[in-house]
Amino acid sequence: MKSRVALLTACLFAAWLASPALIFAQGDGDVEAKFVAMLKNATLKGTWAPVAGGKLGSEKGNDSYQIARAEKSAEGKWSVVSVFKLGDRTIEFPIPCQVKFAGDTAILILDNVKAGPGAAQWSARVMFHDDVYAGRWWETANKEHGGTINGTITRAEK
Repeated sequence: MKSRVALLTACLFAAWLASPALIFAQGDGDVEAKFVAMLKNATLKGTWAPVAGGKLGSEKGNDSYQIARAEKSAEGKWSVVSVFKLGDRTIEFPIPCQVKFAGDTAILILDNVKAGPGAAQWSARVMFHDDVYAGRWWETANKEHGGTINGTITRAEK
């Protein structure tokens, strides 16, 4: 009986290793191309909630981000180009980041990055899959200043 259980376990493990989800590896062109297409001329719209003292605060609506594009350099470094409006001017602001892939899900990683006005440095982990995003962000020097984000992604026709 023990040998049958061991054989069944080995077969299930081998089937799991051969599953299509594991075919996607870091740098897979198709997965990266889908991520780039998802963020081209995109609006991320959803909600956020503060996290303080290890507790999730009340969710707040109308959180929105404009993204012009995601780019990967020849050296393999990523940036997400955000769009900000200042008065009557539109400014594109590249934010350096890492992008890792878990199967077909992109995970954007910010570590101690200056993003936006002020001297604060920010860190974040945000997952992207099928036009939905969810994640956690915080001020690097003060993890009490941060929260969660989640929402949907739409693209403008250009």
